Amino acid sequence: MHDTFLNQNLYEAIVEICGENSIAKVFDLTITVHTDSHISEDSIREYFSERENMLVGDWTNIQVLRREIEPLTAVIDEIEGEIFQ
Repeated sequence: MHDTFLNQNLYEAIVEICGENSIAKVFDLTITVHTDSHISEDSIREYFSERENMLVGDWTNIQVLRREIEPLTAVIDEIEGEIFQ
């Protein structure tokens, strides 16, 4: 259940960062989570898809790194994408 909130917070942070930086489509996304987290490439894709958000899609390379960081937290290491024209 806690990863549900983490997924939601990740989604909101990614959308906010992309908005602030005029990113229309995310091509590369790297996130670090705790080793016990259930956050995955599939869960991130599903979260964006369920919200019909086109920032993340089949074109997005998502890498989820697992490290001994604080539980129930995530670090957005990298977002690369296409800028609004």
